[in-house]
Amino acid sequence: MSTSPKQLTLNVNLRDGLHFDSYYAAQNSSNAEVMNVLQSIFTSLEAQQNTIWGEKLSGKTHLLQACCAKAAEIHHTVSYIPLKDFKSYGTAVLEGLSQSQLLVIDDIETVLGNKEWEVALFNLINITRENGQSLLLSTVQNPRKLDCILPDLASRLIWGGSYQLQTLTDDEKPKALQTRAEQRGFNLSDRVIEYVYRRYPRDIESLMEILNKLDEESFRQKSLITVPFAKEILENN
Repeated sequence: MSTSPKQLTLNVNLRDGLHFDSYYAAQNSSNAEVMNVLQSIFTSLEAQQNTIWGEKLSGKTHLLQACCAKAAEIHHTVSYIPLKDFKSYGTAVLEGLSQSQLLVIDDIETVLGNKEWEVALFNLINITRENGQSLLLSTVQNPRKLDCILPDLASRLIWGGSYQLQTLTDDEKPKALQTRAEQRGFNLSDRVIEYVYRRYPRDIESLMEILNKLDEESFRQKSLITVPFAKEILENN
């Protein structure tokens, strides 16, 4: 049975707007190459194992959830496991996934150093290889430098491709916001971006959340997004 693009393993809800077309990557950049690799998963005739890695808030979760959304869109079964949120459930969250054509495991570094979890990850990687399932992992560090208790897990984590995501520069972030605004059908002026930049966190995840909030309130109130409007919405929420 295919998986809903909004409801995945353990009742995980995908965040609105996290698709390939909403991920900003400058043309010919290394991030654009990573996105192309991930999109190729869905045209490949063979199962793949890939790991994307990069600093926190570099966009790893965005691209992983974009893969989930794409898989569901083409009626592939997919399981998404964000270990940062699910490690408290225990290693059972990595069991019973044999029916999924694509397994997506986010934040694997959060369970490394725990032998029980490392054994579970080791077994999962072996099982996906045996079953011909595609596996997509994310971590904050180059998988070749991860500190694992089990040497066999360390060797499994470097199977397949390894791709680094770069955090957007301060010059790229306004372009990312403007591109996302255009996709949602409105214009975000330089003055509004400058106002947000001066007063709020500049990581791209926080900026996109602000953009979403402004868009929703603008639609609800049928108002243009100006600096006074942004100030009223952001300071009162």
